[in-house]
Amino acid sequence: MLDFEFVVRDGGHPEVVCLVAHELYSGQWLHIWKGGFGAPPFQINTETLFIGYAAAAEWSCFIALGWPMPLRCIDLYAEFIRINNGKFDGKLFPGLLSASSHFGINTMAADQKGAMRDLILTGGPWDKSEQHEILHYCAEDVRITGELFRAMQPYIQENNLMLGGALLRGRYTCAVARMEWNGVPIDTDTLQRLRDGWDIIKQELIAEIDKAYGVFDGTTFVAARFANWVRCEGIAWPRLPSSQLSLSDETFRQMAKKYAQVAPLRELRHALGKLRLTGFAVGNDGRNRTGLMPFGSKTGRNQPSSSKFIFGSSRWLRSLIKPEPGRAIAYVDWSSQEIAIAAALSGDEALWEAYISGDPYMAFARQAGLAPSGATKATHKHERQRAKAIVLGVGYGMGAESIALSSGLHIDEARELLLRHKMTYRRFWEWATANQDAGLLGGRLHTTFGWTWQAGAGTKPNARSLLNWPMQANGAEMMRLACCLLTEQGIMVCCPVHDALLVEGSIGGMDQVIAETRAVMEQASELVLGQGRIVRTDVELVVYPERFADEAAGDMWERVINLLDAHGC
Repeated sequence: MLDFEFVVRDGGHPEVVCLVAHELYSGQWLHIWKGGFGAPPFQINTETLFIGYAAAAEWSCFIALGWPMPLRCIDLYAEFIRINNGKFDGKLFPGLLSASSHFGINTMAADQKGAMRDLILTGGPWDKSEQHEILHYCAEDVRITGELFRAMQPYIQENNLMLGGALLRGRYTCAVARMEWNGVPIDTDTLQRLRDGWDIIKQELIAEIDKAYGVFDGTTFVAARFANWVRCEGIAWPRLPSSQLSLSDETFRQMAKKYAQVAPLRELRHALGKLRLTGFAVGNDGRNRTGLMPFGSKTGRNQPSSSKFIFGSSRWLRSLIKPEPGRAIAYVDWSSQEIAIAAALSGDEALWEAYISGDPYMAFARQAGLAPSGATKATHKHERQRAKAIVLGVGYGMGAESIALSSGLHIDEARELLLRHKMTYRRFWEWATANQDAGLLGGRLHTTFGWTWQAGAGTKPNARSLLNWPMQANGAEMMRLACCLLTEQGIMVCCPVHDALLVEGSIGGMDQVIAETRAVMEQASELVLGQGRIVRTDVELVVYPERFADEAAGDMWERVINLLDAHGC
């Protein structure tokens, strides 16, 4: 059992304060204050199991001290969430005290823990008495962690799948520590320009973009004006039960995918509502670093802070990502990952055939009789769009009504197309509805490597999300495995982004980095889905002095930069 205390300046690396470790078998305790660190004070090999809570923080301290990563470790934070996944409504971000209290373990008071954290975060210097207090506090966390491990051990060692999965998840926390250490390269000069000039250009930006919509009154978005614009455009916009238009960012995000003319307005609203330029965690070396928050959702995906993480911000702001001189970055993503997962794990050969065709939407149109056998995207664009609405809607667990609202299809047409999907991919639907029914009836769902979800008493499972859970959760397994393999091979992974990885290297070595990344991502997909079931990858390369660009953001970046230039910001 071990726990570090450390200080992290905004966007920087951890500065280690102290370490307390306890070897369970011998009972030996180690207390090391900063300045007393040298070589690791314990063996780091396959015979030593390291236990921590939210353990990526501990391994980041290993990196700061120049120690090799643990070869065997378990993160009790990840295992606590897995064990209780589905038993509580909402998201789980339990601290050590909450997890321990759940098992009836005596802990320090929360206010005492808060006071000690505040003392540590001052960054020192600390007198002898304060050093003693900090070491005692750290040792208390280690004691609690040891008791929590004993309480959780039967769940972790329930069977080989659970134990192996726990070790894999622990292994992933080492990859997380490496990725958080690397961070994402940011154009800090332009970021500062945005921070200085945003208030100056904001109103002009609204006026410029609103010329095409007429939905703003000054800086205020007017719902009635927007409803009129939607009506004039002939867009079937989703509505709330009250019959009012849904104006949530998620609705705008989905509609922007369907209707290109919505995208600039969505980016503007998102920027006005969510833009927190001062919140980006950028270190002195110009790299965006923040906690990736692994296992933060019920599917096991990461949940980093949207205000601190560059990929959690408005899409146009991703153009702040820029490699340094002599460097390049590559955004490598799995192509139609969830469709491949659904096809492989359900054993639906027709769906797998659609996936490997390279265009699963056109393939469905042909298979379902919506288009002739020789139809292509170029020859039957309308039929492909109809098929795409159904395939994507099914992926989100949507019913005919929701698909009709989000795609502009008539409800009767959406019902017919959904029926054709069910007739074409019978095996998939048998598998998907069996998982859904099991979840609704209180059964335990699990991924290939043992991430689980099970509804608890008194909770209200969402049937739609249960339909999609196996695809997202196994996609998260795929991502974790790829991150482990790549970071262990020495590839510089800046961060994971749902179904993609941002990797970095020298310009001259980038071809090799991309080749290794794609090979590992394909290997990871086959390990999760089974022999021969490989998910394709796509690559977007950015070489200095170019910057990252997200097509979905439209021309928002250029508009903003032009306004900054015009005002001399």
